[in-house]
Amino acid sequence: MKTKNEKCGERLLDTLFFCLQPIIKSDEEKVINEYEVLLRRTKDQKFPKDEFAYLTQNDKKNEQLMTWSRRKIQAFLEVNPQCTLWINLNHHQLSFKSTYVFLESLRKFKKNIKIEITEEIPENASKETGETIKRISKIKEMGYEIALDDVGMGMNTLVFVLANTNHIKRLKLSIVPFKTLSMESLVLLIKFWKLVANEAKVELVIEGIDSEKLRTMVHQAGVKMQQGFLWKSQFISLY
Repeated sequence: MKTKNEKCGERLLDTLFFCLQPIIKSDEEKVINEYEVLLRRTKDQKFPKDEFAYLTQNDKKNEQLMTWSRRKIQAFLEVNPQCTLWINLNHHQLSFKSTYVFLESLRKFKKNIKIEITEEIPENASKETGETIKRISKIKEMGYEIALDDVGMGMNTLVFVLANTNHIKRLKLSIVPFKTLSMESLVLLIKFWKLVANEAKVELVIEGIDSEKLRTMVHQAGVKMQQGFLWKSQFISLY
């Protein structure tokens, strides 16, 4: 018999879906085989902050989320073996056994699955940094390539990035929080992270591209890999 918490988790999951946002190479826009997997609420297509917080409160609840996620991801990849999916995990989830059970269950798709570590700061952040580096190393040892999301923010500071360059494949910089900057300053910010990526010998993706002007500016700054609402017509929904 299912517990009250399990039933509550199932009801929440019934209100959610995955949105696959394409990652574009700005000089090869006709070829799209790479997507970031974004959790969204069905009623408004926004990130379900409260629902996600509930579903990642502890290992047991996270297990429900991971099981639900595995089914949807596996079903998509079985039909679309040419695609690569970047799956988001936050620092808190890396402390759960169920996260690694999830990753183990998908290892047969490891050529199609990459992991993004998001920037959210866990409650015990002061104790987590060293452990997180070990956990990222463990994920790499399982055969997965790893990206650090929203670099320069939250847990994914420049110091944290530099401590993990041996474990990661990609950095992702969102320009959404910095759109109040002048175009000149924004270009300098992008070029700075491009230098960091080059020195670390990793890829750089710029997120938050919502206009041709931004797409062109980022391309001219030397970054070809981009994603954002400019390509909204090519989003894929997994219900």
